[in-house]
Amino acid sequence: MIKIQFDHQAFSMQRYGGISRYFANIQKYLANSNEFSYDRGLLFTNNAYIKDQKFPLPEWLWRAFITKDRKIFKYNRKYSKYCMRNHDYDIFHPTYYNPYFLSSIKKPFVLTVHDFIHELFPEYFLPSDDTAHYKSLLIKKAAHIIAISQSTKNDLQKIYDIPDDKVSLVYHGYEPVIGINEPEATAPGPGYILFVGDRPAYKNFFKWITAVTPLLTKYGINIICAGGGEFTKTELDFINRLNIQNKISQVRATEAMLASLYQNALLFAYPSLYEGFGFPILEAFANSCPVAVSNTSCFTEVGGDAAVYFDPYSIESMQMSIDGILSKAVDTEKMRTAGSMQLSRFTMESCMQKTTQVYRSLV
Repeated sequence: MIKIQFDHQAFSMQRYGGISRYFANIQKYLANSNEFSYDRGLLFTNNAYIKDQKFPLPEWLWRAFITKDRKIFKYNRKYSKYCMRNHDYDIFHPTYYNPYFLSSIKKPFVLTVHDFIHELFPEYFLPSDDTAHYKSLLIKKAAHIIAISQSTKNDLQKIYDIPDDKVSLVYHGYEPVIGINEPEATAPGPGYILFVGDRPAYKNFFKWITAVTPLLTKYGINIICAGGGEFTKTELDFINRLNIQNKISQVRATEAMLASLYQNALLFAYPSLYEGFGFPILEAFANSCPVAVSNTSCFTEVGGDAAVYFDPYSIESMQMSIDGILSKAVDTEKMRTAGSMQLSRFTMESCMQKTTQVYRSLV
């Protein structure tokens, strides 16, 4: 049996999020395999996707003594290093880019590269952010690299000149999140555009709300921002200057609530300047929500013919594309049907078939 050793990083950093969901799905499929086994290298976690799993320390014990996120990260990291030194495994698969493990690892490792935002948009990150440096160290030392889209693979090979035989294209697989202990989702009222996730500069939030502001009055609708934390003072100042403070809200959404938000939205808008994959597009398709998305990086790969595209650098382009959906100039029923068909291209079965193929190649 081939044993995969994972580490703590994504599960220490995220309660919800695409990266930890990706690794939780991989581990779920390995758990049902007769060919593979795995270890998480994790003492405890607040992560929603695996919180009901069994861990070395009972939840009551670590919650009693370890309450701060930085301490959770610290102890999980120590435990991950212990696992790498003392556990028997065939392949290591880190869940993010910190190279802390390089001195402890004793077997080849596979690196999943999610995007190149830090490399392509360095102006949007603090000079103290070491993500790009850490990633470059691991890219050069990895036995094999998984790229989650053709766009990401192209960026990888353009920036680092990595040969084809060292990189595998493995798309994310979509699987609904079930079994998470969450309160029942209350369906929100009709008449809103949905924005999902964080709002750092490359997400293009300020230009996008400028573009849609006239449409809020024209159609008598609102904006709901799901996740990403409460609006900052800068965001609130900008919202007030646009005079839309009564037409925009931010909610902290669980997975069940998020599904309800997609299902009841007029459309989901994704105006990012760049993404490595764009998993929320699949979430929207799964919940029959029309999608309006940027025409850059990976988006046309994921959205196919099921989305409406716009130039994220152009206020006019964003406004026209979204207005087309709201005015019914675009057939949203056809979009929903096409979205369901496009979603069928991104299955966990396909993702795991290709991921395990990478694992086998290194044993």
